Formats: sequence, C-alpha cells, structure tokens
Amino acid sequence: MSDTPESTVIPARAGKGWWRRLVWGEWFSHNRLLLWTLVGWLAAVWILPLVAHPLWLLGYGLLFAVIAGPAFGGSDVIHGCEEFAFGSPIPRGDRYLARLLVGGGSLLAISVMDVLALEGNLSDVLLGIFVTSGLPAVQIGQPLLLYGLVLAVPFAVFAIGFALSALAASRSFAMTSWLWGIFGALILLRGTFQLEELQSTRISGMFSVPSLLGVASAVLWVGYRFYRRKEAVASTSSSLLMPASWWIGIAAILAAIAGIALLSSWFVANFARLL
Repeated sequence: MSDTPESTVIPARAGKGWWRRLVWGEWFSHNRLLLWTLVGWLAAVWILPLVAHPLWLLGYGLLFAVIAGPAFGGSDVIHGCEEFAFGSPIPRGDRYLARLLVGGGSLLAISVMDVLALEGNLSDVLLGIFVTSGLPAVQIGQPLLLYGLVLAVPFAVFAIGFALSALAASRSFAMTSWLWGIFGALILLRGTFQLEELQSTRISGMFSVPSLLGVASAVLWVGYRFYRRKEAVASTSSSLLMPASWWIGIAAILAAIAGIALLSSWFVANFARLL
C-alpha cells in the first residue's frame, strides 16, 4: 500500500482501454443494485397505478439517489477495502469520476425514464394489454417545473450523498450521508421557492432548478478535489468522520430527520402548486 498523494502516483495506463475497463469495473461492482433498480422500476410502472396515483412514479429517481449516492461514492469505505483500493495504481480522481459516471448516468437514465413513462401514459398502455384500467391520463399544469425538479432534486441528493460518502473515513458516516443529501436538497429547494414567491408570487422553477443543479455540480467538484488528496487514514483533514461522541452523532442524525420531516410536510401540503 502506498501513502503517496495522487499527484505523485504514476498510473499504469493501458492506452484507450483504461477508462473502458475502469467504468466496466464499477458497473460490474454495482450490477445487482442496478438490476434490482430496473426490476423495481418495471414493477412500479405496472403495479403502482393500481394502488396509487401514477404521479408517484416520479419519486422513483429520488429513491435511487438516496441509495446510490452512498453505494457508489462510499463503496470502498462501506466494504472496508479503501486501503487496498488506494494501494492500486489507479488514480483516485479517475476512480471518483468513473463511479460518478456510472452512478450519475444511471440516475439520469431513471429520471428520464420516469418522465417519459408519465408523459407517454406508459402505465395505462401496459395495463391496457390485459385489462381496461379506466385510469385517466395524468394532467400536469406546469410540466417544465415538475419535470425540472424530477431531474434536479434527485441529482442534488445523489451529489451530496456521493461526495460526502467518498470523503468519509468511517462506515457509519458513509452510510448516513444520504440523510445530509436529502436535508441539504430540501433546504435549498425551500429557500429558492421562497425567492420565487417573493419575485412573482408563484413557484416557477426559475431559481430552484438552476440552483439545485449548480450546487450539486459544485459539491461534486469540491468532493473530487478533496478525494484526490484523501488518504486511507481517519485522522487526515480530507476525511470526514462521525463526531467523537456517539451522543452528538445521534443528536445530529435526529436533528436531520426532524428537519427532513418538517420540510417534507411543507412540500406535501403545497404539492398541488407544483403541478
């Protein structure tokens, strides 16, 4: 194992096939997650309209973002193999980008599939093969706002969870990074909605969607910069740890859960304004 920073590591690159093999390795490492995600999406398309409003399908991308952020970003920490991974000749920045490409690309594909399924009334089409469901087509008054949020909110949750878990030095911090992803995205979303209401008394997505995308991109960039200098040692400044006291850690987690609950209640109460 080498404790040398990435800037001094000479990677044993193998021509143009380097990136292809690196991306394929990340895809293979997370193939079960991606397979079950696809199976769950197909089940949601077929079954969800029978028990709930088809619009709930748009939340599937958010569910994937919650799981995939820590799963991709903190995979080495969660599985306890970061020291071994850092001893390989693969630059840490390349590893970070490969995981981001596979995880972020999968999230984008799922979010787009959600939008296309709802826009094309796919659930009713599939159900119509066997039975006439009688479900009306979903009518959306502000499709650009809603679909913009469908893409931006899961991306923000994924980005924060991915970056925090990548920089985590403990399994507990990596596995709870999704909490801070949701909390951060909801705070930003609520704040930008407030600005939009002050500007035009109407939520339009003019500030919220670009802000979510911009902050998420900035978080990923900062995470990349720190990850390149990260060492597999808990005491390094580029690593993130849970507080030394478990009481403080539990209190922080409970505070985040309470904040998420309060913010979520506001969004549920005002959900009709987003349609």
